[in-house]
Amino acid sequence: MSSANLRGLQGAASGHPDGCGSQDAHGNGCGVKVNNQELPEGSEIEGAIPPRAAQRQRPAGPPRLAPLTGVLMTDLNGALVVRRVRVRVTSGPDRGREALLEAGTLLVGTHTDNDLILRDPQVGKYHLEIALVAGGIRVRDLGSESGTFVNAARLGTGVVSVGTEISIGRSTLQLLVGDLTVPVNPSERTSFGPVSGQSVLMRTLFAVLERIAATDTPILLEGDPGTGRTLIAKAVHASSRFAASPITAIDLRLPTSERPSLAQVSQRSDTFTLLLERIDEASNADMSALLSIYERREEGVLDARILATCTADIKRAASEGRFRKDLANHVAAVRLQVPPLNARTDDIPMLIRQFAREICGAEPQFRDEDFARAVAREYPGNVRELRGLIVKALQVETAPPVLPKAGAARARAALVMPLNARPKPPPPKVARDRIVEFFERDRLQVLYDRLGGDLNELSRELNCPRKDVIRFLKAQGVQVAEK
Repeated sequence: MSSANLRGLQGAASGHPDGCGSQDAHGNGCGVKVNNQELPEGSEIEGAIPPRAAQRQRPAGPPRLAPLTGVLMTDLNGALVVRRVRVRVTSGPDRGREALLEAGTLLVGTHTDNDLILRDPQVGKYHLEIALVAGGIRVRDLGSESGTFVNAARLGTGVVSVGTEISIGRSTLQLLVGDLTVPVNPSERTSFGPVSGQSVLMRTLFAVLERIAATDTPILLEGDPGTGRTLIAKAVHASSRFAASPITAIDLRLPTSERPSLAQVSQRSDTFTLLLERIDEASNADMSALLSIYERREEGVLDARILATCTADIKRAASEGRFRKDLANHVAAVRLQVPPLNARTDDIPMLIRQFAREICGAEPQFRDEDFARAVAREYPGNVRELRGLIVKALQVETAPPVLPKAGAARARAALVMPLNARPKPPPPKVARDRIVEFFERDRLQVLYDRLGGDLNELSRELNCPRKDVIRFLKAQGVQVAEK
């Protein structure tokens, strides 16, 4: 396919509102299309099928499984690529002939309507279909007499990887990588749905999300707990063609009795988004059921967008035998790493402002130096921990109300106390002072605990006389054990 045809694959990747609105004749939703500004100009791809053959109608041919669009994925290094495969004839009468699979499906056979036309008399008119799917390359025999073979085993339909050799008739086809790297520049936006960040790491993540959110490609969000993986997944759902459809969330850490049945999910006939929380903790039985769900989605039987979150490295887990390799290929079509908060400390002031505004209804007037203590702090719980600290600093958390044990007093209190159980948020000016003081107090408490309550060591650390340290600690509400 020429570069002119590549330039025609635009829309979803460039954020065009109609980029993923079309469907093929079989009702398949469109996949990712490529922004023409980020593809090489004026270059022809050697061995590619001519545009005329790629675009003509095939009324006599078999129906196609996959949509006629490109597929966005991430490679082993995490780079965003347009998945393309070169199908090369390595033996037989047509040795050296090659076609480029970049638009969903490619037909192989002796009829002139095929994308890769062979002269091998033992090859059928419409012998084979090769389709790009999220889990790899789907190979489907179209009812040929001589059959399709992979590693000497006859194949009806199956998903194979790049590098696989396929034998049909007297010919051998090899699937070679032809991926096209898509340059990703940081987004100009500082949020994606409810997730905020102005750091380069987050704006680069937003740029990728903006490209793939509107597609049907499965996404795996990797990262530590508290980084916002679930919020991102829900924002992707809200930005996709599935936004008006329900989202079904399944936490795979829970016992099967406490979550929706995967077997029932695989049989659904409606349109929906499936969010698989902590897929790295799926049991063997779960993984078998999940593989069926992904395969049914790729076959067009299940109209679902599948999003997953994990903490462990799925690819490493698969290589070490802790996760099924065939399932990992489907799950990790697009792998996105959500960075921990300590890797993007530039975002902490922005997040504090956001959380304070959400709680107070107006943003406190912070100064740049107000955030020094907060930025220097460690956050093992990531953004979730930071938000919890802001809630604590503004004193909007409270213990459940204690009711009288019995009698009329308890009945009256039960009616009145819930109305006053949640303290009102402070006004913005008070909120600013509370947050600054909280992080100063938190720093002192962390130092005091780290030094085991040794006031002499703390005095040296703070470069302050011991008696002043004690007075300051007490003033900040830090419990001091004087020795």
